Amino acid sequence: MRYRLVESATLLIVAFVFSLTGCAELKQLRVENADQKVMIEQLNKDYQICQNTLKETREELNMSQGQLSRTQGELDTMLIELKKKEVKVIQQSEAFTRMQQAMKAELETKQVALSELEGKLTLTMVESILFDSGMAQVKVEGVEALGKVADVLGNIKDQEIIVAGHTDNVQIGVRLARTYPSNWELSAARAISVVKILIAKGVDPEYLSACGYGEYRPVGDNDTPEGRAQNRRMEIILMPKLK
Repeated sequence: MRYRLVESATLLIVAFVFSLTGCAELKQLRVENADQKVMIEQLNKDYQICQNTLKETREELNMSQGQLSRTQGELDTMLIELKKKEVKVIQQSEAFTRMQQAMKAELETKQVALSELEGKLTLTMVESILFDSGMAQVKVEGVEALGKVADVLGNIKDQEIIVAGHTDNVQIGVRLARTYPSNWELSAARAISVVKILIAKGVDPEYLSACGYGEYRPVGDNDTPEGRAQNRRMEIILMPKLK
């Protein structure tokens, strides 16, 4: 009897110990489960942050690609414009050489001067080769000289050809003032006369323009006869076409 009581007590103790052990394990499992939930939530947050970062990176990449495409387009446009300018520079250089050859006699006698500076080719013709004093009608020898100029300019495309008339500062006389009230009118009328001859000789009027500066852009001293002679001139300027 006593043995059975001891055996029963032992069994109860064992059961109690197992019960305590089971509770401890369950508690541990609950703690581990809670920790895993926290970890999962953190992983989800980290995942969302990664997704947002990836989205922003893709958007930035798309923007960069768009900017790169625009930049490439701009570079292509600049390259095209550069090639056009190169063609015009070559064209001007060839025109300078041809003008030198065509106007060789006039250059030697100092009736004309030729210069090339800052993308502009300028042919300067003294008054005496083109006009009588106070007149706007081109002389016969002037027409012949302009014919040589037209042979060169007739091959020019997509460039401006500006014909500019200049005078000295001597005021228009009373008789002549009825036709040309000032040096403005005289210089402009002379430029227009030259333009008309160039057109008649085959230069495309689309590229031509005429202007008169009167005495206001001198290259010589108006206080001397030599300076005034330099100022009485006609300039034919070849330059890149204005947009």
